[in-house]
Amino acid sequence: MILDSNIGRLEYLQDIDLTDNYFSGSISPEIVKLKQLGRLVVDNNLFKSIVPDEITQLINLKELWLSMNYFTGGIPENIGALKSLGVNV
Repeated sequence: MILDSNIGRLEYLQDIDLTDNYFSGSISPEIVKLKQLGRLVVDNNLFKSIVPDEITQLINLKELWLSMNYFTGGIPENIGALKSLGVNV
């Protein structure tokens, strides 16, 4: 797991861009602790599993790039509650 439970320790992190790295695994629900996160880009990797519902609690998230991965399921239903978010899938 690249974005594992330790990711929550980086509470002031504002930008994550892991594009084109062939990372695999899943995104930890601990991502919810990144209250300042405005940009999460994980395009073109090998992420599997689901997109965690906790992403919908990142109120400062403006960009979410998930394309070219192997996520199962869909995008969390309440993602629309993030009014400033632009989604690229």
